[in-house]
Amino acid sequence: MHKFAERLVLFALLLVAEQTAAWAQPTAPIARIITPVRDQTLRGSVTIQGSANAPAFARYELAYASEPELTNWVVIGGGIQPVESGFLGVWNTRALPDGQYALRLQVFGLDGSMSEALARNLKLANAQEAGASAPASPAAQPPASSVVAEIQTARDVLSTLISTVERVPEAFLRGARLAVLALLAFGGYLLVKRVALFILGRYTQRPIDYGR
Repeated sequence: MHKFAERLVLFALLLVAEQTAAWAQPTAPIARIITPVRDQTLRGSVTIQGSANAPAFARYELAYASEPELTNWVVIGGGIQPVESGFLGVWNTRALPDGQYALRLQVFGLDGSMSEALARNLKLANAQEAGASAPASPAAQPPASSVVAEIQTARDVLSTLISTVERVPEAFLRGARLAVLALLAFGGYLLVKRVALFILGRYTQRPIDYGR
C-alpha cells in the first residue's frame, strides 16, 4: 500500500508538470509589414506600418538591403513595445542611391523565438523627384520634412527609454510569478503526500507518521 501511495503522489505531480508545460508553450512571434508594399516607388522619408507582436515579446528590428543580393542589412530602427497594425518606424531614403531595395522586419521573443517579414523590390526614386521639382531658390525653402523626421526620431528614442524603465517591474513580477508557481507545486506535492498517507493509515489502522 505504501508503494501505491507513492505512485499516487508521482501521478499528481506529473499532471501538474504537464499543465505547467502547456501554459509555457511558446508561440511564434507575429511580423507583418503593411506599408510600404512590394514594387512600390518610394521617395524621401518613408513611414513603415505593420505589426510586431508576440506572447513573450522582447523587441523588433527594422533593416534594409539592396536587391537582389540581400546580404548587407542596415538597421534603421526598432522598438521594445509590441505594435498591432500601427507605426513601426521611419526610413529616410534621401542618402541612398536610387535603385531597388528590400525592407525587413524581425520580431524577437523572450523565449528565443524569431519571425520576420520582407517587402521586396522597393524602388527608390529620389533623383527623379529632385529633377522634376527643383525650385528656383533652394536656400529659401526650409527642410520641413527633415525637421519632421528628426522630431519623430527624438520621439522614438524617448518612447524607447520610457518603455525600458516600465519593463523592469514587469520582468520582476514575471520572476515572482514563477517562484510562486514553484512553491505551489511543492506545496501540492506535500499536500497530496499527506492525504495519501492519511488514507493509507486509515485503511491499515496504523499510526500515521507525517514526517516521512
